[in-house]
Amino acid sequence: MNDRLSPEGLRYAQAVARTGSFSAAAREYDVTQPALSNAIRRLEESLGARLFERSTHGTRPTVFGATILPRIEDALAALDAVIAEARSWREAEARRPVRIGVSPLISADVVARAHRAVVGLPGRGQDCLVLREADLSELCSALDDDELDLIVVPAVLELTRYRHHVIGREPVVLVEPGTGGAADSQVPVGEQAPVAPASPTQAGDDSTASTPMRAVSARIGDVAARTLLLVPDTCGLTTFTRDLLADRGLPLRAYSGEAASYRVLEDWAGMGLGSALLPRSKVTRADSRVLPVVDADGAAVTITYEAAWDGTSPIASELEALAGLLAV
Repeated sequence: MNDRLSPEGLRYAQAVARTGSFSAAAREYDVTQPALSNAIRRLEESLGARLFERSTHGTRPTVFGATILPRIEDALAALDAVIAEARSWREAEARRPVRIGVSPLISADVVARAHRAVVGLPGRGQDCLVLREADLSELCSALDDDELDLIVVPAVLELTRYRHHVIGREPVVLVEPGTGGAADSQVPVGEQAPVAPASPTQAGDDSTASTPMRAVSARIGDVAARTLLLVPDTCGLTTFTRDLLADRGLPLRAYSGEAASYRVLEDWAGMGLGSALLPRSKVTRADSRVLPVVDADGAAVTITYEAAWDGTSPIASELEALAGLLAV
């Protein structure tokens, strides 16, 4: 006896028992009679005995068939219940809001873009998004526990268990000690300054001591020479800072204290306690002295953000489309 039973053969046998005719059962399923007969024959071979006998008076169950056919009815009813429950669950999943978790490091424009993207998905509306801001470990746990559908985080973690997609990058700036003033060469937040020459001199004057140009960017080596203010290693910024320097073989000189927020980093830098690396969007003080950070070759240093989701989620295709809409 073969233990693997075909649902198709079970349904055909059920139809024959109900209609009392192979031809009527074939018409019901819109298949040829030979196809239906062959499927039932394979079912009988799997079960080890015939289910029906034919005569000039029609088709009727054998003794074995009369015993087994009610079990087939029960099995198909259970199978239909499984299919109906799965369909109902998928439909409920499609109706509920999309739950997105974001790191505190994610800028407000990315969150706004997420809202617009979800609203734009087929079948969604204005109340289709639930946002949650949390630290990286909490976001990953919530994704594991199916409390969130998608997370948007800095790309500082190994997310091999999930589908993930880069959605954008943002320039990194160095917040310098002290506050800006009229004489300071402060680079306004949101602008990319050119890179200053390594040893500038006054044009046309090489007979006296040169007057150096004020820095308009900070090279990565200069960053390593600073005492850096850090926040707790929970949002991804401190991990990014450590990895940025370590990948280039540079040391990290960290301030012995620890700030609680990005705004405190700026405040402490303004007090002269040290410097801080921040994504450009997280600089909020108008008087902060900020310099774009550039690599040894002059290329802007950026922090990368990515979206991650469970590829086995019932709305995985929708989440993949959403991640694509978030990308810039």
